Amino acid sequence: MKRIVALVFLFSISITVFAQSKREWLEYGDAAFKNGDYFTAANFYLKVVDRATPPDITRPYEIRPYYPPAKVKKDSLASKDTLKKANKLSERDQYVIHQIAESYRLNRDYKNAEIWFKKSLDNDSPLYPYESYWYGDALMKNKKYAAANLQFENAMNASEKKDSAIFRLSKFKIAGCYMAFDTNFTHKDIFTTELDSLFNTGLSSFAVNYYGDPNTIQFTAARNTNTVADPKTQKSQYTTDIYTINKTDNVYGGLKKIDLAVNTDKNEGSGFLTFDKNSYFFTRWSTTNRNECSIYFSRFMSEKWWPAGQMNDKINLEGYKSMNPTLSADGSVIYFSSNRPGGYGKMDIWYEPIDEEGRTYGEPINMGPMINTPEDEISPFFHYYTNTLYYSSNGLPGFGGLDVFRTTFNVDDSVWSAPKNVGQPINSSTDDSYFVMEHNQRHGYFTSDRKDCADCKDGACYKVYAFDKAPNVFDLSGVVYNSENNQVIPNALLTFKDIRGEKEPFYLITDSVGAYFTPLDEGVELYVKAQKNKFFGDAGNFSSLGITESQHFVKDFFLSPIPAGDIVIPGIEYDYDKATLRPASKKILDDLTAFLVLNNNLSVEISSHTDNRGSDEYNMKLSHERAKSCVEYLISKGISADRLLAHGYGETKPLVENAQTEEEHQKNRRTAFRPIKESDIKNKK
Repeated sequence: MKRIVALVFLFSISITVFAQSKREWLEYGDAAFKNGDYFTAANFYLKVVDRATPPDITRPYEIRPYYPPAKVKKDSLASKDTLKKANKLSERDQYVIHQIAESYRLNRDYKNAEIWFKKSLDNDSPLYPYESYWYGDALMKNKKYAAANLQFENAMNASEKKDSAIFRLSKFKIAGCYMAFDTNFTHKDIFTTELDSLFNTGLSSFAVNYYGDPNTIQFTAARNTNTVADPKTQKSQYTTDIYTINKTDNVYGGLKKIDLAVNTDKNEGSGFLTFDKNSYFFTRWSTTNRNECSIYFSRFMSEKWWPAGQMNDKINLEGYKSMNPTLSADGSVIYFSSNRPGGYGKMDIWYEPIDEEGRTYGEPINMGPMINTPEDEISPFFHYYTNTLYYSSNGLPGFGGLDVFRTTFNVDDSVWSAPKNVGQPINSSTDDSYFVMEHNQRHGYFTSDRKDCADCKDGACYKVYAFDKAPNVFDLSGVVYNSENNQVIPNALLTFKDIRGEKEPFYLITDSVGAYFTPLDEGVELYVKAQKNKFFGDAGNFSSLGITESQHFVKDFFLSPIPAGDIVIPGIEYDYDKATLRPASKKILDDLTAFLVLNNNLSVEISSHTDNRGSDEYNMKLSHERAKSCVEYLISKGISADRLLAHGYGETKPLVENAQTEEEHQKNRRTAFRPIKESDIKNKK
């Protein structure tokens, strides 16, 4: 009897739960969606259209971009015309179908997103006029690029002159579809590997980074060993903690939670340990509200790590998300992602100078519209060896979802280069982020949801991948020309010197058509000069330092025939009636010094001339002293004395005979040089 009563009681409870109104399930779904719990939101929305679908608990994925739902009256009735266009579905049902598709998309369940966006598109609802874009987005993430391209073209046509954002995104997505078939965007020298269960156990693993050195790796994971405050009310596998793992001879081991007191019952992730190992920055967000996301900081002082605290309100602006900290090599600049006001879209990349105590100097600076887009930019990583910032974006042409891009800082003009997609196989049709790389550019890690995840039940989870890259291949070639007639110069000597002095110089001789070719090492800075007897040399600097991919470089040289007679050095000035060089004259002689270093096979005469005013004896003495001053200055700059001859000619070699005007006298008052001896270039080899 008791058994029957119990069964009746359970049955009545089930009837009560089953009888909840669709409005309640809809409200639960909207609440979960707003809180970023898209897995649970999808389950509640499904109950509105299918009561047999049970709700599920939240998934522990890393913090992700949030797209607010469209604002419509969910329980209102549409007009007859609207109902007819929408296959007689109410606005509420149109909304629910759209939200199911959105929830699957944001939960990275792209197979179901494709199904439900197709249903929403088939409704032909005026409430969602650009559903073809999101249907195309789901198709693209499922690698159906041809079908996706068609939907993006439809979206472009529908949004032109009506919605600039959808129009722009559609155009970029079409470009991405073409990229997927373009072999130039697939790098055959890069090999990716999904890491084993040491990394990829549990519901999600992501945010890999180096923990002080390339052989100690940190990453974030959702697994059943994570920290919780009360196991009765919180399941550890649905929170995230930071772990470290050691790498020895390409074998991983020694998995443990990070040895800093940063893991709590909240979610931790995306950490960065400074190169001096004295400061640690990381992301922490709420387990109940993913929109509460901040950057925390811990400092090693007095032989211990101090408890982590939030960075100040410059970094963590109240009411907005800040995450993904990374620092420059010297720790003086922090880069991070935030959706704070003043940006160009949703999540943007920002930076700000900081001191060793983690204190900021001013307001964060947005990296600008070339780096950031109206969509999302996250997970910055600064590769100090190449001055390159890697980050992920879904607002630039890519293969689908978040793609990894790179931009390099030019120290000469303090400008970042235009972002470049790093291509396949790092990037895929889904989300790819948290890219990091060793200084030699041959090994690194990234996060992706490119594979279905059995543990996640639906869709894909973030997993950690490693990549190996073949060494970059560099070479340099060119032609040596006569600068006066552009004829090629065979048998010219090219000298290659390591600017840093770490490697011995090497030499090449141009072939019968004046051409040369040489392979080059990675990360070198070279001074290259071309020489040929009876010609002045030419030179230039070349660097493969900081180049992020294999490249063929071309450098041509142009040699000028050595003229007969004097070559005037314009602008040489002396104090009145003296041989003392003025500062402006020294700057000009510095240029002559560089010329003599380049043409180190030449010996030259430095001559000084006066006008015809004054006695012959006086002018001869003054001109010789002035020529001697020039030679002494050149010797002080490192030019060998045996290559220099000082000679004063006084007024004996005027350029203008019988000078009358001051301008004519000025032409006669000059300093010049002329080659007087030339050693054999070939002997220099």
